Amino acid sequence: MLRAEASTQRAGNRTVRDTWFDHVIIGVAFALLLSGFRSVITGSDWWITTILVATLTGLCCAVLRAVGLRWVAPIAIVVELLALAWIFVPGTLIGILPTFDTFRELGHLASAAQDIIVEEQAPVAAAKPVVLVIASSFGLLVIVADVLLERRHAASAIGLLLLSVFATPALISGDTPSTWLFVVVAALWLVILRSRTALSGSLARRQRGPALVLATAALAASIAFPLVSPDVSAVATSWGKPPPAVFGRGINPMLELGQNLRRNGTTTALSYTTGLPQAPYLKVATLRNFTGKTWKPGTNQQFGAPEGQEAIKAIGIKVEKESTTITIRNLKTTMLPVPYPMDKVTGLKGKWLPGFGLTMTSPDDDTRGQKYSVTSLDIQPTATQMRAITTSPRDLLLQEETKLPAKTPAIIERTARKVTEGATNEYDQAVALQDYLRNDGGFAYSETAPVADGYDGNGVDVIAKFLEKRSGYCVHFSSAMAVMARTLGIPSRIAVGYAPGSVVGIKDGQNQYEATSDDLHAWTEIYFAGIGWVSFEPTPGVGSATSFKEPGSTTTDTDEGDVANAPRRSVREEANSVDSTAASSSATSKTAPRTALITFAALLLLVGIPALLRWARRRWRLSRAGSSVEPLWRELEDTARDFGMPFSPTDTPRGFATRLGGRDGIDHDALNRLLKRVERARFARTALQDGDGADDLRAIIGSLATGASRGERWRAIALPRSLAGRRAYIPDGPLQPVSTLG
Repeated sequence: MLRAEASTQRAGNRTVRDTWFDHVIIGVAFALLLSGFRSVITGSDWWITTILVATLTGLCCAVLRAVGLRWVAPIAIVVELLALAWIFVPGTLIGILPTFDTFRELGHLASAAQDIIVEEQAPVAAAKPVVLVIASSFGLLVIVADVLLERRHAASAIGLLLLSVFATPALISGDTPSTWLFVVVAALWLVILRSRTALSGSLARRQRGPALVLATAALAASIAFPLVSPDVSAVATSWGKPPPAVFGRGINPMLELGQNLRRNGTTTALSYTTGLPQAPYLKVATLRNFTGKTWKPGTNQQFGAPEGQEAIKAIGIKVEKESTTITIRNLKTTMLPVPYPMDKVTGLKGKWLPGFGLTMTSPDDDTRGQKYSVTSLDIQPTATQMRAITTSPRDLLLQEETKLPAKTPAIIERTARKVTEGATNEYDQAVALQDYLRNDGGFAYSETAPVADGYDGNGVDVIAKFLEKRSGYCVHFSSAMAVMARTLGIPSRIAVGYAPGSVVGIKDGQNQYEATSDDLHAWTEIYFAGIGWVSFEPTPGVGSATSFKEPGSTTTDTDEGDVANAPRRSVREEANSVDSTAASSSATSKTAPRTALITFAALLLLVGIPALLRWARRRWRLSRAGSSVEPLWRELEDTARDFGMPFSPTDTPRGFATRLGGRDGIDHDALNRLLKRVERARFARTALQDGDGADDLRAIIGSLATGASRGERWRAIALPRSLAGRRAYIPDGPLQPVSTLG
């Protein structure tokens, strides 16, 4: 073996090992930093998806570097793009090839992610668009890190990259960075720094002292940084902006309800005591006009009699008046929470005006610091009286309350008629719709599933998808019941406000209730002539289902039992207990299983393709052995390169054979025979006629593999250097032979 070759080979092997080592260290650092994004996005599937995409991209870069190919970054970007397409929009591919629809659908997902980032507050649901952005970003970060590793001052640039990734979730959510996360990532960076500055000889001895000082200072800074860094919450963007004010002036309360339900943290909005037999829902807005895309507040009263007074004038309907005293805690809104149907309000400060649907609003003031009493009606018809009511929208000018857009998906009316089949009156139809959504239809409560699956909202298309997915929150349940009722000709509308809160104590002999931001709610109101608007509760696990006293019963039949004195959990707590497993599985982007399979297949391809190409090239060369010895000699040179022997453009066949003969275990007889063949073919008039040399080549390759280490054999198969072409490594100084062929 040649002394210079041995030295350069050891240096080359060390460089390859260091490159793989640095890639692994950076991969571990990125995986740890990704855990910091749990303050930005909920669930776990997104973490698995991102890790696997980043792993695939990093492995691609490492393989390409090891093989010696150029243009690593562009190739890795293409690989990442294909992986993202296979995971997120597989239906747009032709086999494994992307189409125009692939890029269009990825663009739509990116646009949807932008909307979520602007509108939602961190942490957001693991919606597919958001997972796409995070997975693609970390894949690109891996590629950037790979490019930086090829530069002279790689360690400092890698440190800045890791620091920026560490700071990103903190700047989004405002959470204080974890000290231990910072320390561990900083320690990994010091490992890279040590790897990148490892020198030999006197230069290493001169730089060892400064390096130790720098390492100690960096580690100390990593520990101190989270403690002395400024409060990042002051600059946190929370995905673009904070959540909207609860029921702000001039804002459709239906549109902002979902955002407020998903806001991070719980705030006590108000407390109240009541003389009503059950804790009341507190309404702030009545939404009557349905555009097909959303519900909007009504603006004018369409009845001859004042709303809420019909039951008082009706014969045989029991009506009682009760008082509810409400104290505002942490709620700023121009819409006053009141029980329905409201009769009178006292104790308010400022100017408050009656609004549509027996609500109250203020043009100049808000609810802060308010304490007021509301007298409301407790209307108690029997189930028999409700079944006897027939409502004619034409006679009562209720066209707006039954209006639907021209293009309403057929699934809505079809479902409504199937659910109410056998119900002979409007009351039983309404109860059937309520029970279907609340209990019988297999629906699950989830505030995040609609965002994750792309059907958040309250339009007819959203309702149609909700009826298929069967997972959503109060906006979807109340909208679905109202629209299904309208398809049956039953007047309906939406109420927005607070569900009954939790019992927190007793005051003046009455239960004291507390409503929080988790109790924000929307429910359905159905109109019955002679009674007025009756509230129905279609959302699973919230409040109690509406039903009235049946003949022969002594108490009102509800699905909650005695709810007047029972302590209540919040809407979020109680509804999430209905089907937490279903909600959780729907809430996150279901990309992890697909990602795992695709990544596993891609890893097999990354490992298998180089080996397959190398096998095919060897087979092709062996097939040409009968016509020329040159393909065999080229195959021998490439195989030697695969086993780590440098290629020199100055090599003659005998010079190459001399260097190859110095390796352990080489079959010298077969090497001599093949050398004579190639020299005879190149320099003599006639070539040797005994055989074609293929057997000699196989013998040499076999002996080369036998003399190599296990690692060298694995690398020669999986990462053949010869695929990078015949770019030569020219060692420093002349090649001095230390052995000759016999």
